[in-house]
Amino acid sequence: MVQELQQDPTSKPGFYVKQGVLFYNGRLVISSKSPSIPLLLEEFHSTSTGGHSGFLRTYRRLADTLYWVGMQKSVRDFVRACDVCQRQKYSATTPGGLLQPLPIPNGIWEDLSLDFVTGLPKSKGYDAVLVVVDRLSKYSHFILLKHPYTAKSIAENFVKE
Repeated sequence: MVQELQQDPTSKPGFYVKQGVLFYNGRLVISSKSPSIPLLLEEFHSTSTGGHSGFLRTYRRLADTLYWVGMQKSVRDFVRACDVCQRQKYSATTPGGLLQPLPIPNGIWEDLSLDFVTGLPKSKGYDAVLVVVDRLSKYSHFILLKHPYTAKSIAENFVKE
């Protein structure tokens, strides 16, 4: 490629030869089979200046001055294989959004909120309370429960009360 560019500098867009050294868009070109690639990856990613900064930052630092065919894949594979990065990787999920207000109910007893109060001392065998609140009127209704209770027994008590 160097000889081809020396004969016709426009034959490969972006590539040029300067003092016998091949460059691509101002970056030094090295062979994709070069034994120095693992050393460069180690230097740009794993040293104190590299900081185990992940694929994109490692790639950008390398791409500022160097180029080889398959460079992105080499960097991505190296970072994925980095033991320190895999053990210290943080979760990239976004936190949950802000709570949204519930719509205002149209009528009384159309929209209810239910909650359980448990861990109470026993009184006449009851040790839990199902609290039912109408969201429009804020009227509260309390249903006493005995352990063990099931969804079926709660539904029966709710309809009965």
